[in-house]
Amino acid sequence: MKHIFSLLFLFAVSSCSKDFVPTQYQFEEKKINASEKFDAETWAKILPYKDSLDKEMNVVLAVSDTILTKSTPESDLGNFMCDLILKKSRDYYGRPIDFTFLNNGGIRIPNLPKGNITLGKIIELMPFENRLGVVDIKGIVLDTLFNHMASKGGWQVSGASYKIKNGKAFEIKIQEAPLDLDKTYIVVSSDYLLQGGDNCTMLQSIPYVDLKKTLRDALIEGLKEMTAKGEHIKSVIE
Repeated sequence: MKHIFSLLFLFAVSSCSKDFVPTQYQFEEKKINASEKFDAETWAKILPYKDSLDKEMNVVLAVSDTILTKSTPESDLGNFMCDLILKKSRDYYGRPIDFTFLNNGGIRIPNLPKGNITLGKIIELMPFENRLGVVDIKGIVLDTLFNHMASKGGWQVSGASYKIKNGKAFEIKIQEAPLDLDKTYIVVSSDYLLQGGDNCTMLQSIPYVDLKKTLRDALIEGLKEMTAKGEHIKSVIE
């Protein structure tokens, strides 16, 4: 009985304990370079995981006929990405979508090489878990958005076009028709931008539909479908 009482007492005390959080911390940065001594024991532990990861990352998803390069105000890399994201988003949504746009900062490598495009390269291209969102946006709000894109030097789009002069957008077209300020358009983009990221404050109060797919999912699935049809990646500056 005495032992049972002791256990109950310890349980009661532990259940009433306070949560502690750190109030300060310190760290030391250790850079690894060529002068570091090779650690065979550590390497032996890492190697099986590295081999497994390399095998997965080196899977070829598609073949590109040219080098695709990131640039502003438009690029063959950005056009390829937006075209594929728009196509797959329409599949996911099951309804028409007018256009998509991507900020240049979301494209994380300067180019995709000519030849084999691997899974690892697509993960380098879009390493974040940003999800696709579909939103209804009034034309007058889109006018503000396009001017914001123009002020940034031009972002990548598909299903739309615009020209830039002195940091302002003009001749804005959606599905080849002039932008109607009173019309509501259906737009797909990343949740990061739809929530106001990269200073897209004009969008942050507008509710959107989460497609439960990442931008990277759309690229990977789209590339696999192209390859299954025997198609190569081809993209041009329009």
